[in-house]
Amino acid sequence: MENTKKNVIKRSMKARTATGAENPYARARKQRALFILGVFAVIAAIFLFQIIHAHISRSDVDSKLAIETARYGKIQDNNAELKDKVKQMNDENYLEKLIRSKYLYTKKGETVYNLPSDAK
Repeated sequence: MENTKKNVIKRSMKARTATGAENPYARARKQRALFILGVFAVIAAIFLFQIIHAHISRSDVDSKLAIETARYGKIQDNNAELKDKVKQMNDENYLEKLIRSKYLYTKKGETVYNLPSDAK
């Protein structure tokens, strides 16, 4: 009796009809299940592609941000130096000293002597 129960269970698991042919409903269910799994696999692949693409884009933006942040810091330093120079240019004593040294400007009646140590 146990053998007959096992045989019946095996036959029903194989989804065959009494004549031994495969059950068309079982085949349709398998095909439908495979189709649904395929659709889910395609959707999962699309989402995975989007996630990977977003991660790559984010890393590109992060690297560009780091470069631009460094560039911005250099520009701020340069701007601070230029502001200091503008303040110095408004000082008459500094401006007079700069013009005298750079352009060899002299006052009336003043004589300039160039010494070898000044040639450097």
